[in-house]
Amino acid sequence: MNHASSAININVRKLSPSIEFSIWERKLLLFIVDFLILMISLLVYYKIDSPDLRYHEIITVKDGGLFYGVTLFWILSSIFKLYDLEIANTTRKILPLVFFIGLLFPTMFMFTPRITPYLPSQRIIILGFALGFASLLSLWRVFYAYLIHAPRFFRNVIVLISSDFDDEFAAKMKKNIEGSNEHNGYRIKRFYSLSTKNKSDLSLERMLDKVVSNRIVDNIIILDQDHENISVGLNKVLIKAIQNGVDVQTYLNLYEDLTEALPLNLAGRQFYTIFPISRHNSNYFYQLWNRVLDILSSVFGLFITILIIPFIFVINLFVNRGPLFYSQLRVGQGGDEFKITKFRSMVINAEESGAKMATKGDARITKFGGFMRKTRIDELPQFWAVLSGYMSLIGPRPERKVFVDQLSEKIPFYNARHLVKPGITGWAQVKYPYGENLEDSYNKLEYDLYYIKNRSVTIDIRIVLKTISTIIFSKGQ
Repeated sequence: MNHASSAININVRKLSPSIEFSIWERKLLLFIVDFLILMISLLVYYKIDSPDLRYHEIITVKDGGLFYGVTLFWILSSIFKLYDLEIANTTRKILPLVFFIGLLFPTMFMFTPRITPYLPSQRIIILGFALGFASLLSLWRVFYAYLIHAPRFFRNVIVLISSDFDDEFAAKMKKNIEGSNEHNGYRIKRFYSLSTKNKSDLSLERMLDKVVSNRIVDNIIILDQDHENISVGLNKVLIKAIQNGVDVQTYLNLYEDLTEALPLNLAGRQFYTIFPISRHNSNYFYQLWNRVLDILSSVFGLFITILIIPFIFVINLFVNRGPLFYSQLRVGQGGDEFKITKFRSMVINAEESGAKMATKGDARITKFGGFMRKTRIDELPQFWAVLSGYMSLIGPRPERKVFVDQLSEKIPFYNARHLVKPGITGWAQVKYPYGENLEDSYNKLEYDLYYIKNRSVTIDIRIVLKTISTIIFSKGQ
């Protein structure tokens, strides 16, 4: 199909220079200005309460309080998704969120026992700090949403795509690149179909040469399914584009950067190129971090489990009668089965008619069981499997063998998720809604394999914070 025929027309005229922000640049800009507002607010707060101290003295004398303030703000920002561009770019979404964090942060900062040195001598300072910080942060975020996230700062994109992709795929591709409400900062101007088998398309090459020479676009995205459709002439034009400052990249790489998932439906024979399997066990420092995190989280999780067992037992007597726990065999690392134990959240004999995946609004889930699932309380007993070494705090969700066998037959590379230990929480769990069909399992696999490929201390911390956010907003299932 010729995608160019139904796409947006480009007038070949040189664009006026403008500032362009990529996704990471937008997030970095938000963080830098937020950090400056935070530091100014904290310095003014300490200065008002201790007027004899100069500002440079405050930095040394109150360094513990300043460090704690920055750390606390970063944690709250991560939990409440302050740097989610889909939220940050929309005033009606970001304004109430920023004002809430702007009030929550000063409250937590000033009333944290033993960490914050002391409360100010005049209580009016507390109110002034809270309202001042919340107002400054809100004004900056509204300014960003209206001005920085404006069409003049979008990156103009043209897409070169193999002709065997249809319009439905092109529409989905457009959505992935631009994001909801164009929050990714990209705007696709036009699709162009690649000629097949390295054949030269002189009209396409001349058009692209003119576009590149006049700096009409900022990015050229290529989706060449068979790697056989870039002619010698087109390759020369693309090299010229790079020399002229135009970003040229494949859709596979861009998809991974934008969605933080692997494009499995496009991988084909390239799977082992986009997923270097041997990398997952080569970092010994990470393995040490991972095991220490597992042990510490297990001790904490099992301690909480012991504390709440009496309460759940009593509640079960009235609204969830039956066994307190249930156990099942799940598939773990290397495809080996192990036993997990969870708080029972379904009715007794929930699978009399055979194994069935839980679905949204599943009638088998009791009311109290639904509450436990949303708050992830039902997962707590699994920490015993983490402490025993069968599971990890973070990893792909462990599935039953009957479902693994079914999915492995229908989804290529599904068993690759068993290269690492399964986890109580994971990248797919926090990035994708609860899955209940084949398409959901396929999409979640993209996130699971992305995690296995890129797992690190940084992404583990992100998952922990996103899990806390999921629990706070009861998004579990």
